[in-house]
Amino acid sequence: MGTPSLDGTANGSDEERLDRILAVTREVLRDPGVAADDDLADHGGTSLSILRIVAMANRALHLDIDPRELDGAVTARNLARAARPLG
Repeated sequence: MGTPSLDGTANGSDEERLDRILAVTREVLRDPGVAADDDLADHGGTSLSILRIVAMANRALHLDIDPRELDGAVTARNLARAARPLG
């Protein structure tokens, strides 16, 4: 399947959005082993790195992710659930 594109040309399906947010998460945390349901804190995620993930995903994928809408643990899947397409 390969690495998801981060070109921002489309928001994609829910699974594509999750794959793209997961790719951003792995890049920011510099940890290719992060899985969709892993608590990012368990992989060294801090409030600053989570804000970086949100900002990068919003910009690259044309999304609006509000971290205040996260329910429970901060995971790539929860970030994808909170994501809303722009425009």
